[in-house]
Amino acid sequence: MKRARLLCFFMCFCSLGYAENLRETVKPVDWEKWDTSPLKGEFEKEVLMIFRNANKYAVNDWYHKVKKFAVQQGEYLELGGTTEHAVRPVAHEAFALAVALKLNVYDPEMTGVAWEEATKKTVRLIGSLAHRHKVNQAGQGWGDQWQSALWAAQAATAGWLLWEQLPDRDQEQVCRMMEYEANRFLGMKVPYYKDRSGKIIYEGDSKAEENAWNSNILVIAAVMMPQHKHVADWLQKALEYQISAYATPADMVSKQKVNGIRLDTFLKGSNIEDNGAVINHGIIHADYMCAIMHNTLNAWIFGLADKKAPEASRMNGEKVYYALTEYEFVPGKTMYVRGEQGEATCRMFFPEGNDWGTGRQDGYWLMDILADSFGWDKASSVKAMEWAAARNRKMLEMQARNPDGRSYAGKAENSFASREEWFAAQIAFGYLGLWEKANKMVHFTNKPLN
Repeated sequence: MKRARLLCFFMCFCSLGYAENLRETVKPVDWEKWDTSPLKGEFEKEVLMIFRNANKYAVNDWYHKVKKFAVQQGEYLELGGTTEHAVRPVAHEAFALAVALKLNVYDPEMTGVAWEEATKKTVRLIGSLAHRHKVNQAGQGWGDQWQSALWAAQAATAGWLLWEQLPDRDQEQVCRMMEYEANRFLGMKVPYYKDRSGKIIYEGDSKAEENAWNSNILVIAAVMMPQHKHVADWLQKALEYQISAYATPADMVSKQKVNGIRLDTFLKGSNIEDNGAVINHGIIHADYMCAIMHNTLNAWIFGLADKKAPEASRMNGEKVYYALTEYEFVPGKTMYVRGEQGEATCRMFFPEGNDWGTGRQDGYWLMDILADSFGWDKASSVKAMEWAAARNRKMLEMQARNPDGRSYAGKAENSFASREEWFAAQIAFGYLGLWEKANKMVHFTNKPLN
């Protein structure tokens, strides 16, 4: 019987065109190097509570009532389609739960779901995401879409975190999903909001966020599969996407070299303004300024592999954070709102509005964590962790309204369809960053990566 199953497994992969055993190119995270016990400190305790509330929602109401995954009997879950709101939320929760489980944040007493059951659910999410990708479905699944690299990157990272718990077949399918999505960008030209003359190419639609999240799949593929034949190509392309993502008009004439790439020679345009503003959805958009997080999160992926991250991952982060905290887009008003005594608050001012709603906290909180981790708040009169602490209190207050662990009261606060899942992923990334900082895992290099 065992031999028959192995033969079936082999034939399945051959029929889908599996030319090599990609899982053998993976280098698992060496968890023995670091302390994975829950972080200590008052700020960290608050983050743990926020994260665990999100876990509670994920393994209970979200898994059972929202997605109705518990009633599905097949080996792999049906995701409900191949488009964003079928795939993306599952990738977010898979990643968030994987971080919580691997870093011992997950609390079965708080969630009411045993550790083993939560792990089983998370592994099923990861395996299903990979299995339903088109490369593993003879071209009939999700993938090869404008945003699919983001979903694949989070699914792959979740798989890497729980690598030892994944069955061999799921490991292979994760690798194939990752390889396919990363290879899409080889030979592709990076897009820009404006060309070198300043002419707008995409009216009201910066390519900052897209370039940043497209870098994620290239980084996780290269770092997770260091023996793969395309590693050098992926790393080089990742640099191109990261450098272009938040490049300013001033960068186009700069002779500065970032990881061996001279800016004035490489850049064919810009994606943000010299003052750090990002134009998206036709407005100066704070949320898309925060999307620089996609670039910088790459540093934490390198950290997990005990490798130096490229300077490209944090390029212009300080400029963008200064724009959020100090720059007056309207006289007398900054996007981050101070209290009467000049102290940090959780409030935001949007100079041209925010079509995603005005109740979001998680993205700005993650920016604060990044700013503290990488020194982006050097020129800020109020330090990043003070802003983050104010947001901690607000997010706990929001979650206290919902016994199931949800954060938002509805679309008025956050109109994004996958708001709870995105919240969970943001908090997971922030906690990962806090943990890596505590373990002194992140270091940067400005040398070429090849």
